[in-house]
Amino acid sequence: MTEALPEIGLMLLAAATGLWIWWLARQEPVWRGASLGVLLGGLHAGARLLEPASASLATLKPSDGLLLLAALAWLTTLRRLQSTDTPRYSLGLLPFIGLMLLGPLQEAGLELSRAVWLTDLLPLLLALPLLEAALRGQVGEGRLVWGLGLLLKAGGSLALLWLGEPGGFTHLAWGMSLALLAWGVHLEIAQQRIGKTLLILMTAGLLSSLVALSLNLQAPNRFSEWVLAGWAYAVFAVITGVGLVVYQRILRSERQLELWVNLLETLSSKSQATQHLTPQGVLQSVLDGLKPLFGNLVGLEVRSDATFRAGQSGPYVRTFELALDQPAEGRLYFFGPPKDERGLEALAPLLTERLRLSLTLSEWRSKAYTDPLTGLLNRRGFERQMQRLIRLAGEQDKPITLALLDIDRFKRVNDTYGHPVGDEVLKQLAGLLRKASRSDDLAVRMGGEEFGLVLFGADLEDAYHVLERIRGELRALHIGPIPWRLSVSGGLAGGETPTSMSTVQRWLEQADQALYEAKKAGRDRIHPIPATPRLEDLLEL
Repeated sequence: MTEALPEIGLMLLAAATGLWIWWLARQEPVWRGASLGVLLGGLHAGARLLEPASASLATLKPSDGLLLLAALAWLTTLRRLQSTDTPRYSLGLLPFIGLMLLGPLQEAGLELSRAVWLTDLLPLLLALPLLEAALRGQVGEGRLVWGLGLLLKAGGSLALLWLGEPGGFTHLAWGMSLALLAWGVHLEIAQQRIGKTLLILMTAGLLSSLVALSLNLQAPNRFSEWVLAGWAYAVFAVITGVGLVVYQRILRSERQLELWVNLLETLSSKSQATQHLTPQGVLQSVLDGLKPLFGNLVGLEVRSDATFRAGQSGPYVRTFELALDQPAEGRLYFFGPPKDERGLEALAPLLTERLRLSLTLSEWRSKAYTDPLTGLLNRRGFERQMQRLIRLAGEQDKPITLALLDIDRFKRVNDTYGHPVGDEVLKQLAGLLRKASRSDDLAVRMGGEEFGLVLFGADLEDAYHVLERIRGELRALHIGPIPWRLSVSGGLAGGETPTSMSTVQRWLEQADQALYEAKKAGRDRIHPIPATPRLEDLLEL
């Protein structure tokens, strides 16, 4: 009875391990096959106790059938986990397999029942591509733990094949195998790393197994040298592989830390240095800092009075909301679950503060360059945007026409009906100018009741027709309580491709003179002044 205690202990441990893996398989059903394989391994240990010691080794016994079924269950799971990685580092286990096979295969007439133990090598061979992905740091480290469990299971079985009867090494290897299989499956499903405790236990267990094998081989055996050399190599290969993984983990941690530092500098200390950036530029710099940490991030979007976007808003699978001040809102777009959602949640307050600062700066710029009453550009905004249009006109060889407009008898409106009614007249004309403007045109309130309109790609004749339409639309408006028809006078200049702001300044003078002529001629009319080249313009070309 005492001799059967190791097998009974292994059977109970296998039952507990199999049920534990089955419970873990609620989250990942693929592991049900592995659970079945462990349970069948426990039944195999029990079946061996019931078989007579005198049973022929030339025929298969019930326990051999259970061993084959256990290997088949494991193969089913490993096939479903199969990786496309080509083995490279994991091929280091092949010499161990070769050494373990070389001795027994030299024996003539190897009994069929003993040869069945070789089936425990099949799960280990099929797991090599899976272990490769773990050694390269592409998947969780839990795979290394249950992979070591398969190695210990195969090592114990091969030792039984070599020695002909179970010894201390076989029992130790099988017991460690069951513990590591359960622990490894748990780590892989939970996507956790190998902790210090497990790392110490794995190393101590491997060295203990080497000592146990040495004690088992003290009796004369022609396979002793093969067995000891093979297992010593396996222990060395495993410890080297685990060391490689730990080294890669340190390198990744250092790289991750460097990326976090760069991102935090982008979001905090560099905020003052990037105040000249537009919101679009700030979003792009934030996105560039986030992408190395969150590889499946596809875009960043902020919505307030306007929408600013960096990257793309689709296709995406998940979004992460950023709590900006109402009515502004921010959103990150991912094409899969964020890989470090806890880190993203911790980063969110600093990220939102950086974006909020960008929106505030944008709002200040908008107020500095726009007229608060009409929403059109003011003179400062006109000068800033005109620089862009001059460059664009030169690149595309397009003309620009500049118009100045003035509301006729506007002082009479303010004096008779008050400034609120006068403000309404200004806003109505601003609306007509905005309606007539295309994407590259500029509508400007130059001051008081005087407005400007810059028409990109239009010559004097085209601009004249646009202003005539605006003049007609204003006359058609009825703004109470004003009883008379409102009218506007305008002057045109330009119609050519400007070469510098000095050309535009001269056009402003010409348009102002044309406006004066329109007023002098009776108001409610548009006066174009054809532009003629001057010597200074020719010199600027």
